[in-house]
Amino acid sequence: MFRKRGNWKIAIPVMILVLGIVFVMKFLGIGSFRFTLRLGYAGNQTSHVVEGSYAKVSGKMSHTLSPSKDATAVHCEITTKEGNLNVKLTEKSTGKVLYEEVISGNTTFDVPADGKVTINMSTESHQGSFKFTY
Repeated sequence: MFRKRGNWKIAIPVMILVLGIVFVMKFLGIGSFRFTLRLGYAGNQTSHVVEGSYAKVSGKMSHTLSPSKDATAVHCEITTKEGNLNVKLTEKSTGKVLYEEVISGNTTFDVPADGKVTINMSTESHQGSFKFTY
């Protein structure tokens, strides 16, 4: 097979464009950047709600939530059937830690917040579900 010389002239700008889009999405807090193994995962994500239910998850997940109208706190619901889930909520603008806990059971709590909030979760092995609304 012969390759045409000059394909790199198209490939390099396309790669730069794709990387630029990814960095802009990360900067604006759009989407999730997951580094996880997820088995039986079903989830939903909007700018105000992120939820997931799974047979098993291991690794890290990160989500950014924006406040809905008149929201003053992030409502959190964690269900654990097996394992532990490390949960950390931080203010996106300042990096201030609002909440950090290792959760090994079922729990519901509210975390007062102002502005965008980044949710970081990590686990070696967790079975259950989570729901964060803001």
